[in-house]
Amino acid sequence: MKLFIGILISCCFIVISIVGCSSSTTYASELNAEKADISSYISHNGIQTISTLPTNFYTSAWPSNQYYLSSTGLYYRLSQAGDSASISRNDTARIGDEVMIRYVKVDLTLPYDTVEDTWTTLNSSYPYSLIYGVSSSTVPSAWQEAISYMKCSGSIAELIVPATLGSSTDQSDVTAYYYKLLMKKLPR
Repeated sequence: MKLFIGILISCCFIVISIVGCSSSTTYASELNAEKADISSYISHNGIQTISTLPTNFYTSAWPSNQYYLSSTGLYYRLSQAGDSASISRNDTARIGDEVMIRYVKVDLTLPYDTVEDTWTTLNSSYPYSLIYGVSSSTVPSAWQEAISYMKCSGSIAELIVPATLGSSTDQSDVTAYYYKLLMKKLPR
């Protein structure tokens, strides 16, 4: 009888182990799912990727479906150039400048869903503030890279951000996001 109970308990542990292992996902499968989400979003929106920044990359808006794919994996598009006074004075963001960001964050997993929205004062009374060039676990590194391309106050950019360039939460969740950013450089 003891032998029978021992065999029964062993079988139960084996079954529980097999069921537990089969339902878990691996990091590699999460990365594959993220790549599929990005590819699906690009395809669904008719996005064309380019590998070289346009010569006027921060002084005029780009075509609506054209995104620059940087070496880091960031997809970037300037949808509105900064204000003309900033551009003409070449008053661009420099390392150490305080920058205010308003943004919309959309999950790329179907169905697309807005996760955060600070675009207007109705959604968020204060914009997000960061120091350009200073990394932080709460600020996606993609934002820092995007600011280097946006350059001037009033710029609006659209980003497709893989998890590796997102916040620490995005990285641990292995989730890609679309962002729409509005940048304002504060005076020194």
